[in-house]
Amino acid sequence: MNEFVMRKKFLVILVSLLVLGSFIWAFGLFPVMRVNGEFILYRAYTDHVSAFELFQRQSSLTAGGGELTPAAQQTIRQSVLRDLIVHAVFRQYIGSHTSRGGIEERAHGVVDETLRAANADVLPRATKELYGWSVEEFSDNVLFPQALLNELQKEIEKDGASFDEFVRTELNNAQVSIYFVPWKWENGELAEK
Repeated sequence: MNEFVMRKKFLVILVSLLVLGSFIWAFGLFPVMRVNGEFILYRAYTDHVSAFELFQRQSSLTAGGGELTPAAQQTIRQSVLRDLIVHAVFRQYIGSHTSRGGIEERAHGVVDETLRAANADVLPRATKELYGWSVEEFSDNVLFPQALLNELQKEIEKDGASFDEFVRTELNNAQVSIYFVPWKWENGELAEK
């Protein structure tokens, strides 16, 4: 009887692990990369890829083109991965350098001003059609990262430093591990595995 109970417990644990693993895989709740110790989930990566592929398809259709080629899809995936790395590196830099305080607040101010200036009737429809995102998702994933980068550039250049050199240094020093995609981080850039 004891052996039967042990087998039953083992089977329950095994099935539970399989269900949990399936759930994690299905919802992309596993890391696609680690940037300086911070994990970025596969789901965030695929959400961005889907949005930018939709944008490219919509742009291509408007211009009279066809579907995205596999090469174009690969370029989008690589670009999204690099953008997520860059944003993580600079967000971490800003968070660890209190002397750079206020950059995030200024970036949020730029985004708020941009949204106020946009046509409130058109913007929700446009972001949904072009990216498949709500205005808030568009703001968080497109407007804010760009505003943050612009504000950081102003701050770095205010001190007389070269922003391009700053970017190169920060990206070269970033500790990035990439999983489940065909690239690796090498010398501050993505390279084929």
